[in-house]
Formats: sequence, C-alpha cells, structure tokens
Amino acid sequence: MSQTGNVHFDVVANLFRGIESVGGRIRISDKSVLFTAHAINIQTQITEIAFDQISTITKRNTLGLIPNGMTIETRDGKKYKFVLWNRQKIIDFVSSRIVKN
Repeated sequence: MSQTGNVHFDVVANLFRGIESVGGRIRISDKSVLFTAHAINIQTQITEIAFDQISTITKRNTLGLIPNGMTIETRDGKKYKFVLWNRQKIIDFVSSRIVKN
C-alpha cells in the first residue's frame, strides 16, 4: 500500500509498538494515515492505515494525564496509539473521511 493524494497534515509523532514509543512523522492524505519512523529507532517499519479500514479514531491522554494522544482502531481490531500535537484537527479530518458501517 502506498499513500496517494494530497497530504493535509505532516507532523512529528510517536507510535507505540509494544512498549517502545517509536519516533517519526505522521502524514495524513486524502486516503490514509501514514507513519514513518526515524532511522534511529529499533522498529523502523512503515505503518499505513487506509481510511476504509478505520473503525474508530479517538482522543487519549498519554500517561493518563497529557492530552496529546490519539488511538486509531481498525476493522480487524488492531489499535494504533499515537502521540502528537494538534490531535483534534487530525481527528476531525480523519473522522470526516472514514466509512461508517
């Protein structure tokens, strides 16, 4: 899968993979959420989530306190936990594009 369309957001973010918080960038296009890790991380694989695979996107607080997290859950039950700023704008954008069933 590769991201196509206009990129609407391109921000620094972390993605939790197990206990590791992987630093990188999150790009939101017309069709997907794409996370690319910095090369210095142990886990450097790319994560792309197509909008048609997203069931929910919600706010979360990092460490239960800091309001800078976002969780994406896919139709197959996978959860992706991100840390990023301006989460509300991103959540609103993605929410307006996911298919509700």
